[in-house]
Amino acid sequence: MAKQPEKIDKYGEVSLIARGGMGAVYKAMHPTLNRPIILKKLTLRGKSAFAERFRREARILMDFRHDDIVTVFDHFKQGSSYYIVMEFVEGNSLEGLIKEQRYLDSVIAAYIVLHVAKALGYAHRRGVVHRDIKPANLLISRTGAIKLADFGIAASADDVDSGLTSEGMTLGTPSYMAPEQFENSKNVDARADIYALGVMAYEMSTGKRPFSGGFSPELITAKQKGRYPRPARIVPGIARPLRRIIRKTMRSSRKRRIDTVDPIIKEANRILRSYNRVEVRDRLAALVRGDKDLKPLQPRRRGGKMLAASLLGGAAAILLGLGIYLSTALHPLFLTDTHGKFRLELRIPDVAVQESLKPEGVKIFLDDGKEIPLLLEPLLVRIPNFADDEGIRYTSRPFFLPARGYRLKIILPGEVYWQSFTLSSYRKQKLQETPGTHLIQLQAPESQPLSLRWDLRDALTGAALTEGTELQVETPNGLETYPFAEPGRSLATGRVWRFHISHPGYERQIFSLFLSPKETLLNLRAELLPIPATLRIVAGEEAPSVTVNGSETVDLYYRSNPDTNDSFTIAPFNLKELSTIEGGRLKLAPGSYRIESSIKDEQARVDLNLESGRETTIYISAADGVPIIERR
Repeated sequence: MAKQPEKIDKYGEVSLIARGGMGAVYKAMHPTLNRPIILKKLTLRGKSAFAERFRREARILMDFRHDDIVTVFDHFKQGSSYYIVMEFVEGNSLEGLIKEQRYLDSVIAAYIVLHVAKALGYAHRRGVVHRDIKPANLLISRTGAIKLADFGIAASADDVDSGLTSEGMTLGTPSYMAPEQFENSKNVDARADIYALGVMAYEMSTGKRPFSGGFSPELITAKQKGRYPRPARIVPGIARPLRRIIRKTMRSSRKRRIDTVDPIIKEANRILRSYNRVEVRDRLAALVRGDKDLKPLQPRRRGGKMLAASLLGGAAAILLGLGIYLSTALHPLFLTDTHGKFRLELRIPDVAVQESLKPEGVKIFLDDGKEIPLLLEPLLVRIPNFADDEGIRYTSRPFFLPARGYRLKIILPGEVYWQSFTLSSYRKQKLQETPGTHLIQLQAPESQPLSLRWDLRDALTGAALTEGTELQVETPNGLETYPFAEPGRSLATGRVWRFHISHPGYERQIFSLFLSPKETLLNLRAELLPIPATLRIVAGEEAPSVTVNGSETVDLYYRSNPDTNDSFTIAPFNLKELSTIEGGRLKLAPGSYRIESSIKDEQARVDLNLESGRETTIYISAADGVPIIERR
């Protein structure tokens, strides 16, 4: 074993903390700051890429100055080894804290998420993507300070084509990596860090990782599909803003994932605004120190302030409402000849296309012949209980404006509607049937031919399903069958289509979706579940526990709505809850299963081949401390 040095460069009082194949970590004393520091050592001969990563981490962190990121004081080379000198954080990592506490309450988790998000926002604004966000790289001091560490595989915009991360290279920790990071770690952006932060928030809140295991096809597929147990099913009572953070950050498609930390900070603050931040930090520090008998965090008492705010808010609302009323009611009395009443009304002709024409914004400009300044942006409200055959109607509140020329801009999905109009005086408007109402009847876009591409797969194996697959489409004449080789025949946009997809030996799936007139290409991917087999387990009151294929958890078929005979979905089921299943009948994927039951050193087992659509019954009991499994 190598002898521990008493001094490294100018740093004395050296003590070894950890040693690995690539180097070591020491605690030492800074000679001028007179405080403990960390010496991170790398010893790799002939590995220039690793050395360059090490130096780059030092360069990145030496330029950073943020309360939530570890501070680097220096870096140097001594002999054949490289060193980084960074601040010493006395406490624990988030990984260690989760192991000790099992999971953290929503307030503490939100506090940690908030500080990590701020650290990431700081790094992202400087063109740095961490690429390895995980609990082990988050340090928490005994005073509650939170420090993001280990930028060893970070990507920096300043390192142009450094060659450290080549196309197709995968870097990171699989359980926390974003789906796109498996394909190519070189070109990931801030959204990869945001995804990993979501995974970390999930783990803090539940004590479990949404995706576990190493680098495997199963883990990658699960991440690409975005399938993981919802956190509230594991730990009920997780704060809603924290659940929103997890949902928005862990979207498998990075196009749909939030791309900045700002929404995360906003949601975390929603939880923390009712608590004293100092008390929250003190609680986190107490958890790190391992203090016992901690009292629950209590929200701040805000009764007096809330009452005052409510009274002020109520008074303001009354005054505002009175102002609007007087403006609307009194203008006609005094400005009959100079001003006119204006109310905007939009009508959408067909309920089926309401989403494609739903207004996103309205702006009214003054037509002064020069700069056309923005005058107001009316808020549109949908009028309820309007007959479906007359379409959908939106309206604004009335305004009294000078009688003159204006321009109207209506922003619709994918298009903009412009119109110039002249507002008449209220005296002239009274001669009209609907005085002051500016009615616009939006025309539905013309229907376009619809092309259909489809990809049908076995939901369990991912194998393609082609021969024997049948696609049926609901039409006014009933269900019409479309051969697999002729997709898209005679279909058109601008309406709701219902597709029935079936394959021999598999559960039928129904897709019901509206296609706007502009959506002319439908890519339909269906993953069909094999028709399930039924395993009926009859267990006596004294029956021992049972496992299936070595696990107490099985993937069980469920119908989301049994009353409507909806398609099956699969979700994990704990066999300890077998008594909750009517008749003990488990719907499982067809295939080979090993059923085992044990009492101390005694064990019984049976191997079964479950077939689609068929029921197999086994009886589990015990006699004289010996488990018994019988198939009948």
